[in-house]
Amino acid sequence: MSRRHSLSGTDDEIELNISPLIDMVFILLIFFIVTTVFVEEEGLDVDKPQPAAELTLEKDTIIFHITNNGAILIDGVQIGLSGVRPAVRRLSRREELPVILEVEHQAPSGIMVRVMDEAKLAGALAVSIAAAAR
Repeated sequence: MSRRHSLSGTDDEIELNISPLIDMVFILLIFFIVTTVFVEEEGLDVDKPQPAAELTLEKDTIIFHITNNGAILIDGVQIGLSGVRPAVRRLSRREELPVILEVEHQAPSGIMVRVMDEAKLAGALAVSIAAAAR
């Protein structure tokens, strides 16, 4: 009882019914959409400082400007490294004022560190660094 398969195409064509497969895929899709949990990650609240008026900033701080060639200026007058300590002592005689170093882009970092040290030795409690406007 051997069966012969002919290549002539007289056999019945086999059909594959995929509609149950599509139904199952849609049911799984709906299941995963409904059961998905969206996680809200908690972050840190950042209190951004409000911009201060430039005149208020100049009155309440001591600002040193360090140029690209290493010159140290206060109020546009060159004072040099030896003038930093007396200037901080003189300006913070009535109240403790923060010191801001406004440093140009190509200024030597060694000068900046030495100005910070001189300001701390003069009694400055807070020394900040700011990039000079170009």
